[in-house]
Amino acid sequence: MKKCKKVTVMLLVVVLFMTFLAPVANAKSWDMPPGQLKKVTGIPYGQLKKIGFLDLDETIEWARMAIDRMYARGIFTGYPGNVFKPRNNVTHLEAIIMSLRVMGWEEEAKRTKVNDDIRKINLLWDDAYYYIALAVEKGLIKAEELRGFNPNAPAKRYEVARYIVRALDLESQAQKHMKEKLPFKDANAIPKDAVGYVYVMLDLGLMKGDDNNRFKPNDPITRAEMAVMLNRLDERLGQEDENELIGTIRDIDLKNLTITIRNSSGTKTYDLLQETPVYIDGRYRSLEDLRVGDKVELFIDEDEFVIFIQVIEETKQAIVSAKGLVVEVGRRTISLVTYITEPDEAFIGTLVENDIEGRHYELETKQGTFVLKGNTKGLEDYVGDMIVVKGEITDEFSIYMRGPLLEVEKYYVLRSRDMVTYDVDGNTKITLDGKTAKLSEITVGDFAQVRADKDNLAIEIKAESCKDKVREREKDGKNTRDGKLEGKVVSVNLGATWQLTIKNDKGQYTLIIDKDVQLKGLKSLRNLKRGMEIELRIEDGKIIEIELDD
Repeated sequence: MKKCKKVTVMLLVVVLFMTFLAPVANAKSWDMPPGQLKKVTGIPYGQLKKIGFLDLDETIEWARMAIDRMYARGIFTGYPGNVFKPRNNVTHLEAIIMSLRVMGWEEEAKRTKVNDDIRKINLLWDDAYYYIALAVEKGLIKAEELRGFNPNAPAKRYEVARYIVRALDLESQAQKHMKEKLPFKDANAIPKDAVGYVYVMLDLGLMKGDDNNRFKPNDPITRAEMAVMLNRLDERLGQEDENELIGTIRDIDLKNLTITIRNSSGTKTYDLLQETPVYIDGRYRSLEDLRVGDKVELFIDEDEFVIFIQVIEETKQAIVSAKGLVVEVGRRTISLVTYITEPDEAFIGTLVENDIEGRHYELETKQGTFVLKGNTKGLEDYVGDMIVVKGEITDEFSIYMRGPLLEVEKYYVLRSRDMVTYDVDGNTKITLDGKTAKLSEITVGDFAQVRADKDNLAIEIKAESCKDKVREREKDGKNTRDGKLEGKVVSVNLGATWQLTIKNDKGQYTLIIDKDVQLKGLKSLRNLKRGMEIELRIEDGKIIEIELDD
């Protein structure tokens, strides 16, 4: 029975892969070892397992590293659908749980005794009572404060300051500074019995005011703000975490998604995820930007995959490099998606849905329009979006003659966090197809390799034009639009639009039959049968003559 179950699971994984169903986000485990999964699917497990939040865009850049790091540490969790909801308010219960976690006390919760006063609080799940009991035991909440305590109300900034100061056992320091004059325009809005807590948080560098020098003590704290504050606290505490690793990069293999780290414990290789977040100088970067010799902080999940990387000391070599599909060209910037590692591997454009005799999808790119076929399931969710499509231009052409067919292998919705952006100035050396060029000559959809300095300024850009390659492919397929074509009949459709599909050694072709088509050796189109050897004459992509071979 167990053997049968294992075979069934393996077949299921193959089916999921072949139909391009994305794996469940943040999956805890698979029913087979990663190595076996690679044998079955043909790709590394790290390319199937997903990580990262879809709702972290440029407007939340200031908090992105803290969010990813606190998620990797297990302080925060996300929501279904790979979203973080950074602007949602944090409740008192959530603030307390996060505070306990960052102090390393969560495991103590289940061993904490819950008294009757705590049982009277209206909590939505049983384990929450243990967290509240532990918070009382650790002094985050005083017993007398339980009366009127609403765990589900949004926690205000000054209230969170009180929880953290008490968790740090700095209550006495806070009491000494209750009469301090704080340097904020809205200092008078801070409750008198909370001034000392805010003072301590400012002194520790854990909280700050906004750009207008306001503290906003009575505003609810958002998940993004809480992540930033807890990340500062976590780094200040410097507590050991069994899932944390600090060491020097000895090797990076982006094809097989592995990273080799050396530290005092020795040298060990770990598996990466295709979307493992990387941060350098607090900025979101790519696996491509990591270099041998960098000192890094890693966090490993329960499957021993690296789910967070922060470079804490760059190697003295000042050159970084990245290569990938060009997705944006500004006046002085260029952006790439670096999970596209080879020219001709992918195309980028806007997804369009058309209903010409049945639904089909088109990708409108700078290089022309492609009609998509193959692994297109789920595309209806992204019509109108910019997407990156991995695939191959086929030898056949669309029956709608709206562009060449693109056999879809995979597709990705383009997100700002997927892009690596480099600055460009007048000293940047730029070539396009081996010839000196200007930045404005590089087009979205081209492939580029960038060398940049540690300040993110591009020293050299080598770009390859995708447009020329598409034109060459279309030239190779010109006989499919104009000229003659021989092959065996596969099928004939004489509905509203007459269509004929034939096959030869070079591929399969579906073409529209002109209403005034001339027939040689045939009395009628209805006499065409599967397997017949025929020769077609094509003009402007339509069949204008069909001759039956003897």
